[in-house]
Amino acid sequence: MLKFFKKIPFLAELFFNGSFILLYSIKNFKKVPSIWTTKYFEIPVFNYMDMSLKIMVWFVPLVIALVVFVHYLNCKSLEEFLRKYIFSVLILVPMVITYGDMEFSFWLSLVHLFSSILVLFDVDNRFVEVKKVDVPDFFKNIQLRPAQTIVLSFVAAILIGTFLLKLPNSARAGHTISLIDALFTATSAICVTGLTTLSVQDSFSFFGQIIILILIQVGGLGIMTLSSSMAVLLGRSMAMKDRLIMQDLLDISSMEGLMALIFDIIRYTFIIELWGGVILTFAFVFEGFEFPLALYYGFFHSISAFCNAGFSLFNTSLESYVSKPLIHGTIAVLVVLGGFGFIVLRELKEVIIRRKSIERIGLHSKIVLVTSVLLIVAAAMFIFFGEYLYSLDGYNIWEKVQISIFQSITLRTAGFNTIPLPQMHTYTIYLMALFMFVGASPGSTGGGIKTTTFAILISSIISTLRGKKKVEIFKRTISPPIVVRTIALTFISILITCFFILLLMRLEPDQPFLSIFFEVISAGATAGLTLGGVTPFLSVLGKFAISVLMLIGRTGPLTLVLAIGERTRATGKVDYPDGRIMIG
Repeated sequence: MLKFFKKIPFLAELFFNGSFILLYSIKNFKKVPSIWTTKYFEIPVFNYMDMSLKIMVWFVPLVIALVVFVHYLNCKSLEEFLRKYIFSVLILVPMVITYGDMEFSFWLSLVHLFSSILVLFDVDNRFVEVKKVDVPDFFKNIQLRPAQTIVLSFVAAILIGTFLLKLPNSARAGHTISLIDALFTATSAICVTGLTTLSVQDSFSFFGQIIILILIQVGGLGIMTLSSSMAVLLGRSMAMKDRLIMQDLLDISSMEGLMALIFDIIRYTFIIELWGGVILTFAFVFEGFEFPLALYYGFFHSISAFCNAGFSLFNTSLESYVSKPLIHGTIAVLVVLGGFGFIVLRELKEVIIRRKSIERIGLHSKIVLVTSVLLIVAAAMFIFFGEYLYSLDGYNIWEKVQISIFQSITLRTAGFNTIPLPQMHTYTIYLMALFMFVGASPGSTGGGIKTTTFAILISSIISTLRGKKKVEIFKRTISPPIVVRTIALTFISILITCFFILLLMRLEPDQPFLSIFFEVISAGATAGLTLGGVTPFLSVLGKFAISVLMLIGRTGPLTLVLAIGERTRATGKVDYPDGRIMIG
């Protein structure tokens, strides 16, 4: 009897959802049995079908929800439920999101019913065979290394984002979103880049924009960081493997330090984005926006800025607010805070609140702060003097200073702009690309080779020129393995950039070299700045290539190489004698 009750959800799905699928198919193909239209049955068949379908479409997701709920009750744990019925959950979620959409309900219910029948057949007829297969041993042999886990988590998030952006509800009325555009936008959002092939304002509905915003938040914090944060908030302990991945990702040596940093990430993100959203809301109200719209625009741009994403609800980014310091100034501060990284933010809090001496902060924070300030000042001065009588001509001196500082800060992989970039000198654009290549800081929401990498590389060059055998920064010696890793990361980044420049030159022969050069570095550094005439006009292969490059830039070139080529260390240790080679 108990087994029969367990079959009730499937029977309900078979008869109710099956009837819905049958009626929709008949209506769609406009073919009904001939007996329905004879003189004995002179009734408006299609009118009744429409009426029935409009009622049934609201109950189809509820039936699948009942099936999922019963499956959950029959499982011993959440892990078992997800392992067995994750497909049903993936079907239910978009059905809830598109609740009431008849076409989407038809296709999803059809796929789910088909899978339920296959599972029923498999369980009833192959139960003995399944018992003989040692499934756990198979999965035990699949051991993902931390680098592979990080890359695969981003890939999974991109695929989910692509699916959500491809939903009919994601596009504005009269617009369609192709698969490659959905993939490109989802990748750009998850990788917090900001490059878009479509207008976020004109092509995406409110639902689509919210999906983009969620992807930005997830990508900015990082999938592993976000999942660990959710585990902490729900009061669950992290698995040892997840802890080791997070320790490697955030460069934390102790478990206590890891948990403390996760709490800080949650707290800092909420406070900073809330602060930015409130200020920007009032700023947009002052610009004439109605409060609900100003609230939405304020928090959208606050999250986008703190995550260094560069997505904007304005087609010209922030060009309309070039002389509005409350707007672009707030966004600039959010970009800087997001680009510092959470470790630096925690130490800055100690300096500001607990009056900790700036000299006593860690070496990492010192390098990040000094390098970031020097890069921002250097880029701002170059833009100011290089464009003073060119693209900045027509602005007063105070506006020129604001524009120069803002554009310098956005080179930390933010992606916003207050003036049209194509109007700048070619040498300014070239230098901006080099600054984008450096990017933000480790543990932040930005990309690039990172400020610490750049600082160690410069210090290594200076030490070599001075004849020193050790690299020293702020009276601390940088270990040789870190120096080697820095050089490897820089060289790999240069090789990847050169390869994609060559690839884009082949795929997009009509685009000028400088535009391709700028676009590739912007995508690889997840900066999101563009010269305007490239991204929307890329071919399908060009869009896919840039999408791959954005993924590489977000996960880190070295992480990707380790995910592909890292091997388990062999037991034992062999030290070979030193060799001498002539170089230079």
